[in-house]
Amino acid sequence: MTDGPFRNSALSNKWKQYGRDLVNDAASQDERAKQACHSLLGAIDTKAFDRLYRELDSRASRDQMDLDSVAATESIFDKNERSSFGDALERNLLCNLREGMSERKSLDAALGRAVSELLENAKNRIHEECLRARDIRDMSQSDFAKGVQRNRETFSSIDVGSICAALENGNKNAFRRTARTDVNDGPDED
Repeated sequence: MTDGPFRNSALSNKWKQYGRDLVNDAASQDERAKQACHSLLGAIDTKAFDRLYRELDSRASRDQMDLDSVAATESIFDKNERSSFGDALERNLLCNLREGMSERKSLDAALGRAVSELLENAKNRIHEECLRARDIRDMSQSDFAKGVQRNRETFSSIDVGSICAALENGNKNAFRRTARTDVNDGPDED
């Protein structure tokens, strides 16, 4: 099983690496969480998101309020590139604005909620891939149990705020693995 349990899946290479880490006892939970975050950021077109977020952030930072902030915000989304993440952000942001939240609070809350939705979708997708890999015998029953448990633990340990900060700063490599410099570099012992 040198290619890992997801070798026959349609996942990106970053997610396949995460799959290898799930069943690899040498990978710590922190390493798995970093790989999951790195894979998640890799799935977002950060250049397109950065343009969209800068416009929304600029609008939310203004002191003057508009009479119809919902329509003005919708126009920002309409003139930017569409994506599933952008759609989740738009849905949450417009809902917050309609509830009467300030634009700054609406944007911050919407970004956190959109990231949470993305994490939930990714967790479910990896769980489905574990099921598929087990069914086609790319993953043993023991690796399946270990993978599902570790996947659940990994996603519950991820800090949504750190992903939001990476997106706000346009830092797609915030969770990239650091190169190991020594053969003794490995997971920390608990």
